[in-house]
Amino acid sequence: MSATASRIDDCLSIREGRLWIEECDAAELARRFGTPVYAVSEDQLRRNARRIAAAFADRWPEGPVTLLPSLKANLSLGLRRILNSEGLGCDTFGPGELHAALASGIDPALISVNGSAKDAALVKRAVEAGARVTLDSRGEIDLVSEAARATGRTAKVRLRLRPDYEGLDMQSDFDASVSIRDGAHRYKPGIPLEQAADVARKALADDGIALAGVMAHLGRHSADPDVWRAMAGSFAAAIGRLSAELDGWRPAEIDVGGGFAAPRDPTGPGDPAPPIEDVAAAITSGLRDGLAAASIDPAGIRLEAEPGRALYADCGIHLATVRNLKHQAAPVAMRWVETDTTEMFMADLLIEHAHFQVVAASRADAPEAQTADVVGMSCGFDLLVPDARLPALEPGDVLAFLDNGAYQDACASNFNGLPRPGTVLVSGSAAEWIKRPETVEDVFARDIVPERLA
Repeated sequence: MSATASRIDDCLSIREGRLWIEECDAAELARRFGTPVYAVSEDQLRRNARRIAAAFADRWPEGPVTLLPSLKANLSLGLRRILNSEGLGCDTFGPGELHAALASGIDPALISVNGSAKDAALVKRAVEAGARVTLDSRGEIDLVSEAARATGRTAKVRLRLRPDYEGLDMQSDFDASVSIRDGAHRYKPGIPLEQAADVARKALADDGIALAGVMAHLGRHSADPDVWRAMAGSFAAAIGRLSAELDGWRPAEIDVGGGFAAPRDPTGPGDPAPPIEDVAAAITSGLRDGLAAASIDPAGIRLEAEPGRALYADCGIHLATVRNLKHQAAPVAMRWVETDTTEMFMADLLIEHAHFQVVAASRADAPEAQTADVVGMSCGFDLLVPDARLPALEPGDVLAFLDNGAYQDACASNFNGLPRPGTVLVSGSAAEWIKRPETVEDVFARDIVPERLA
């Protein structure tokens, strides 16, 4: 990156050798707010929301389109307020995420309460609030029925299905020994197809329940549009089977889930991801063809999608400070750049085998001068970027890890008693906390020492 002023993407640029996020100098953000810290671009988030929504809406003229980005991808309530203003709903998992969704002011009608092993309290709160319950098992229909009676409200439900995924025999990005089909079937959520019609009949026979539609979620196994086309076709076949068993029942809404790759795709094999427009075209064409084969008219059916990673990832960077430079000549020549962050604050390094690009924030276009492992400060292996090509660095320099807007804050942990970083929202030349950093006292605030051990 040698240009005097060059653009990395919509929110990141290099100016006079320094990395900028919107109109804020990244190294100055680190100085002002301290490190480690997450920084998120409001402009990029809005751009992404509009682009993804348009990609699906333009390719699904049959009916309305709604985005339900997963709350688990980023739990910052300030960011949810931004998405609320863009008209987006959300997908939640568990009581904590439902609480956050309602607290952030999302229209309950645009909330999907998803997930496995729901309990009666969660289902009752969802029905009482007016959120939709996406059923994950046969037993949940009884919980919904009880909640409808207890609250006096009609419960709107969808069935989460487990499509066959026939033909998805190519390897998953995350494990070359596992096909996408096998990986998808090892994933626990969803109602087995042989049970789905029975659950649907119970819903249709209950005056307190409205069966609105169906949902499926493949997850981030591949960025290839052909995989997404096959996924949608298999989902449509499952819908066709359910419709036939229910004497022609037709869903009012179809939720195709998520798992779409972020543009630079740090959790994939290393290549940029196809444009979201290509993915949307593949999903809608596969769904359309599959519904036609099942003799289901798609006219008027609402299409829903749940982008999490694709929406949030490239909105955020993670800033850290170089604390020490270390090297050895023998028995194996090694160089390390030691920082004040950790893989525990970038959990996709462990969960998704991510490879985050690193930029020296104040030396962003300086010539490469060394190859070193960028490492963190926890006592694990803590390898952040292996064999990074970096300019000459000094303690105190700021490093920026790109594409950290999705899952990294949400999955951060307190390993070694480390307080989790805060999050700064960047809007033009302004920046402000939307999540304060933890303190050491916060980390241990839940501990109770029995009096006899005091």
